[in-house]
Amino acid sequence: MATYVFRCAECSDFEVVQPMSAVRPTHPCPGCGGPSRRVFTPPALRTTPAGLHRAAEAAEASAEAPQVVHSLPGGAPRPRSRRWSPFTGAVPVAADRRPAGPHQPLPKP
Repeated sequence: MATYVFRCAECSDFEVVQPMSAVRPTHPCPGCGGPSRRVFTPPALRTTPAGLHRAAEAAEASAEAPQVVHSLPGGAPRPRSRRWSPFTGAVPVAADRRPAGPHQPLPKP
């Protein structure tokens, strides 16, 4: 369903909601009943959300003159211990500090 604006010469503008296949160049005025002509208006398109619009503007502005960052922005704290690293592999954990699992320990040779 689309919204169309019509203008009556004797009354004022009014809106009509009808399918696109049913629209005609004239429509009877609801006030006086006389014929009124259709007014062509721009379509009501969805706008970009404000956050996305700001991010796009910032990306466009930084393309020519990027901002220099001197420190990392605040956020989630870094982990205190390193469990795995792509360079050193896994960090061993002492047996007494491992959580107890649901399985029986393997027999020792």
